[in-house]
Parts: sequence; C-alpha cells; structure tokens
Amino acid sequence: MKTSSVFLCAAIAAGIAGCNSEHGVEQQFWTPLASVTVDSGSGTTSAVAVPLDNLRRALKVSAQPQGCLRVSSAINIAGEQLIANLAVSDANIWRTAKLHQAGLLVLEGAAAELTHISFDAVACDASAGGTLPTGVMVESHLSAQPTHPGLKLRLVLSPAISAELDTELLAQLIGVELQLDIAITAVQATADSEVVMQHQADFSSLASILAVLPTKAQDTIDLVIGPCLLQQTPFGRQQLAGFTPRIPGGAGPADGVFVARTNCGFADAAPGTVNEIARLAAHEIGHYLGLAHPEEADGSEDDLASTNSHNLMHRIPLTATATGLTFEQRERMLAHPFVTEL
Repeated sequence: MKTSSVFLCAAIAAGIAGCNSEHGVEQQFWTPLASVTVDSGSGTTSAVAVPLDNLRRALKVSAQPQGCLRVSSAINIAGEQLIANLAVSDANIWRTAKLHQAGLLVLEGAAAELTHISFDAVACDASAGGTLPTGVMVESHLSAQPTHPGLKLRLVLSPAISAELDTELLAQLIGVELQLDIAITAVQATADSEVVMQHQADFSSLASILAVLPTKAQDTIDLVIGPCLLQQTPFGRQQLAGFTPRIPGGAGPADGVFVARTNCGFADAAPGTVNEIARLAAHEIGHYLGLAHPEEADGSEDDLASTNSHNLMHRIPLTATATGLTFEQRERMLAHPFVTEL
C-alpha cells in the first residue's frame, strides 16, 4: 500500500482561497454537451447523445431552474437498457441515485459504453412537494487516467478540532486508507454548532456551511470536520459519524464530505484521535467517489462481487476489520474525474 504525499499550499485561516490552478486562473472543467427540456406530460426529457471515447468521461447534470432528477433511461452501444430492476443482481445494471439540483455521473463499469441518456423530473422528498425542473443541462469532462493518482482536499475545521488536529498526518493517513496521494489545498474555519438534518435528504444545513466559503477549484473536495451531525428520525435525533450526499449522484449545493468529531455528546472530551478521524474521512470520501457499503443492516449488498464486510466501506468504519479496498473498488474510484495526477 502506497504512502501518500502531502502538499500544503495554505495555512489555517478563514477567507483564504484555495490554490485553484496555475497563475490563479482556473481552466474550464466542464464542457457543455446538451440542454434538454422536460416534457410537461410525461415528465421525461428527450435522450442526450453521449460520444464514446477511450478517456475517462463524467457527466455533470443540473436541474433547470431547480428541483430533482432521476436517470430514466441509459442505452449502451449494444442498444441495451442499463437502468433496470435494482433488486436483480446483474453486471449490466447501472445503479444511480436521485440527483438533488445537480449531480455527477461517472461513466464506468456498466455505463462505460453509454451512448444515450434521459432523465425524469421527480419530487425531491417523500412529500412530493417542491418545484419540478423544466429543463436539464448536461455537461461533460474527459480526462486521462493518472499514473500517480491523487485527490485534492480543502479542509474545513471547527474550533473543537482545529487546535488538536495534525493536518499533515491526517492527509497521510487518509492517503494510506484510500491508496491515493492527498493534497491539502487550503484550510478554512467553520462554527462548532450542531448540524441538524430534518431527514436523510435534507442537505440545507450542510449546504449552509459551504455557502460562506471562498470559491475553490471544481475538482477539489471540501472535507468538513468537527461539527456534530444529527439526523431527525421518528424516534428522535440520531448521531451520525459522517455523511456525504453524493453516493453517487447529486447533492446540489451540499457538495462535500462531512465528518463529526468522534466524541459528540460528551462535553469537554478530546475530539478523537487523528487515526479515527482519518478512517471516518476516508470512508466518507470513498462514498463521494462512488463506493457503497458492501452490506447494509438489512442484508442488501453493493454491486461489486469482490467486497465483503472486512472493508474500509463497512457501514461501521471504526470496527477493527474495516480496512482496505478491493481491486474493483479502487477501479471505481480511479474512474472519478476528481482523482487526478498530483
């Protein structure tokens, strides 16, 4: 397993912009591919043609002007439908999630030879309320697979953890868990107040943390560490160790990775060891890059044949055996456009 390299290009300070690109000018990351309208009767768009290429391709899909979307049809070069009954285990099924305002779709695995894709406008929550989108913007990004793959992170730390956390060691440990080089592009500050999600798809409190941060490069992931995460359930508030809205699919403005300090609920306790926080962060970053839990509490499994519960993506990542990734998991992560040459 490869030890990560760490590149620090900013000190801890609020209001410092990240090292976005050479000469401070960020090149365009996404290229427009198509803009389609949602049919008012069927609620579905026409098909968008996706060119085939030997490079890595990802699609950014945005609801216009706002709302949620779901992939309704995905056809590959053989004319096969990739969106099907997800209860059936089939390597030719492309599992996608609801896209909240915007989403990133990585064309790998079953979707590697995607040629046409269309979308349904759907309600953003179970109440079926809110605004349905009337159009969809599709953008594309092509990139070569990196020889020395790495990931750029911007740390967003609360006061409860910033004074205790060795950020250089944190980056090294995350890199070891994910087998990626890690570059910290900047460190920002956020409040230590509790973050409460009213339900699992309520990203508003998460989005508010990111909304006040300086602009960053589009291929940099915000890693928020420190604030305690709570989710409202019918049985009261549940504490979360971490959360990312992108598994994979869409998160709208809440486009980041969120990790609570490991002692939430205990006043004046230490914020948790750097090893624990790195394990949680690597697990949540794995979700962001497209990995699911190998097995859920109800017995349902992910779509990768090689995974089992002895894995970094175990649903309880701080268990002793929750380490390591399979070849299939690593290949999925390496297909993500934010995994780049550092």
